[in-house]
Amino acid sequence: MSDFHLVREYLLSRLGANIREADGDLTIIETERRHHCEMSYGYVHLIWIVSFNDGSVIASVPVNTSEDVKSFIRDHVKEIDIFDELFIAPMKQMTHCEAKRLLGKESCQCISDLVYACDGKTIAPANPNITAERIIDKRYECSGDIHFPDHCLPDGIVYGVYENSQIVSLAYAHKTGEYQDGVADIGVETSKDYRRRGYARECVNSVARHVIDKGGESVYLCSPNNTASIHTALSAGYAPYGKSLVVAVVPD
Repeated sequence: MSDFHLVREYLLSRLGANIREADGDLTIIETERRHHCEMSYGYVHLIWIVSFNDGSVIASVPVNTSEDVKSFIRDHVKEIDIFDELFIAPMKQMTHCEAKRLLGKESCQCISDLVYACDGKTIAPANPNITAERIIDKRYECSGDIHFPDHCLPDGIVYGVYENSQIVSLAYAHKTGEYQDGVADIGVETSKDYRRRGYARECVNSVARHVIDKGGESVYLCSPNNTASIHTALSAGYAPYGKSLVVAVVPD
């Protein structure tokens, strides 16, 4: 059974926590990280809560967060699913107030994601009938409804499937600045005309293997409503690992 210790360390680093701090049932971390825009995402993760499948919960909040926010998390995060509107609605309202007080912003949005993890024990075998090639530049165009992950070129990890001299599906590892050589944080896009062919699964599998073959692991986040993305994760060998709730602020 895999414990995905690298994925856990990577997520904890993004949350501003460390292994010792995260040993308990619920840990609330006040960190300067929550005041700043996240690299590659373009918005401030003002409140970020990850509920791991082992029962531990990390709530990452800004320095000087109000006691109302911390008390709400302590009182409710273990008894209400973080995807439940009963948790999200008051959390969003309180974060709205925090954003105005701490950042002078009023716009907040919630991002709910399922978290999946993968390593050398769980990754699925490659599909010999589909070839996903490493992409290091823009010599080929993408199909019209997908886009190059500019933040991952030329130094990131990008794999794509080509048809008719176009890239029709691609997956990439976000350039987060942390654990980049040890953990692949996956993003994936497939042109709508080329879905349900296993292309996304093979691209995701190839990016994960790029890191796993060197002793690393991979993490994959997707919306709980995105059944196609969930299927891609599971078919590529990812195991359910937790849930993530971000209440974000879009900067000017």
